Amino acid sequence: MEIELKFQLPESKKKSVLQALSKQKAQKIQLQAKYYDTAERLLAKNYVAIRLRQEGEHWVQTFKAASKNHLQRIEEDIYLGKCAQEPELDLSLYKHNQTVQTVLREILGEASAELQLQFQTNVQRTFHVFEFEGSHIEVCLDDGEIRTPTDHAQICEVEFELKQGSAQELIQFAKTWVDQYQLWLDVRSKAERGNLLAQGKVVSAATKAKTLNLDKDVSAEQAIKQIIENTLNHILPNAAAIADDVAEADHIHQARVGLRRLRSALKHFSNWSAQIDPTWESQLAEIFRALGQSRDNDAIQDSVIPLVKEICDFDFPFPENVNTNIAELLSDSKTTQLFLSLFSFSYSEHQSKSKLSKQAAKSLTKLYQKILKDAAQFSSLAVEQQHRTRKRVKQLRYCIDFIAGIYPEKQVQQFLSKLQPIQEYLGFYNDLFVAEHIFEQQATEHPQFLFALGWVKAQQPHVAKKADKKLQALSIQDAFWDEKQ
Repeated sequence: MEIELKFQLPESKKKSVLQALSKQKAQKIQLQAKYYDTAERLLAKNYVAIRLRQEGEHWVQTFKAASKNHLQRIEEDIYLGKCAQEPELDLSLYKHNQTVQTVLREILGEASAELQLQFQTNVQRTFHVFEFEGSHIEVCLDDGEIRTPTDHAQICEVEFELKQGSAQELIQFAKTWVDQYQLWLDVRSKAERGNLLAQGKVVSAATKAKTLNLDKDVSAEQAIKQIIENTLNHILPNAAAIADDVAEADHIHQARVGLRRLRSALKHFSNWSAQIDPTWESQLAEIFRALGQSRDNDAIQDSVIPLVKEICDFDFPFPENVNTNIAELLSDSKTTQLFLSLFSFSYSEHQSKSKLSKQAAKSLTKLYQKILKDAAQFSSLAVEQQHRTRKRVKQLRYCIDFIAGIYPEKQVQQFLSKLQPIQEYLGFYNDLFVAEHIFEQQATEHPQFLFALGWVKAQQPHVAKKADKKLQALSIQDAFWDEKQ
């Protein structure tokens, strides 16, 4: 298992990093690698990479595969040594490695698939092993390029690989470099970037949330660490696309969903561990808000504009999403330090013994009671308080998603079937108010928005009434969790 962190390095800081490594009498080596895959790129689609790399005078064949998070990867190196001529890729070299064999069999099937050269990398690596708090950490500056027959892209990144010691110390050591050299965390591998280049693409599809299956026997503190790890797996690939200024609308949307999931967990499960930093939630909220403007425009175009067009044949010119600051924010050292702190917490060894089912029930009950109180008076609440109810319902949904695995599936689904339409009505209710604000701004230059403005205002009370009716159907008896367990 390889444990490493990878960062993008601004070109302006490359000289400084080289100087810092030179002071340690760092070594240099030329690395030339060839990456292989099937014609359909089955390996890449399953987050696996196989390469042949010349390291100075020696050759190494390497298999890499994704692991449980973006800090760890499965890696198997076969050292081929000096070769009189360039070696051929040979999958039979992994015949004694059961893990590699299983992964390849699941992807390629029983028949031996023909792997073809997809792209190459040529990198000068400057590296040195540092000692930090008893751990040995190799720092590498990779400077070079990825190349296909028709295109190329620059590589300028810094990797921190744990050679000996703890993952937490690796993270803490990397944090000391982030501010000094303006490094930003990038979980995309060279293999991913090379595959994109070979396909003429600049970014992978947005990453969505993966289901978390908690073991009911883990402690509440172990559970919150796994929850944070799960949300980072969701957020970080999308955040990297945004930081690199290649993100599409769905990357922004998924980054916001991931941030909302993480914030929901920190808000309602924070008492599961004394190690949770209360400033994390406010820092995440700042990033969330920054991503909000462009996402609001996309949501209105998806949810409101099509309905208006059904009864009105006007063309609605919509403002372009122009927010150059979000790339700067996601590549900012402060944001990277926040992500590293969350990573560090998920790897910390301190454990409390509090029972997960008991803590989960307490947290869910506290939030659900607030929703029931809101439901009892929803029609008389101010609009801002109604939107607070929407946020609470959404937070409850995310919290349930995290811990659903420790409860009977049928009971969970019965509850969610009542919660889902409420969430949808309240979400659309919020979209109508966001649309009202946008349409008012547009109407000064585009009079056709006046009709749309009138339509969304007329819809608001009708949607609120439908949401209210669904809210009234909620009851404390619906709760599937039990604090006595």
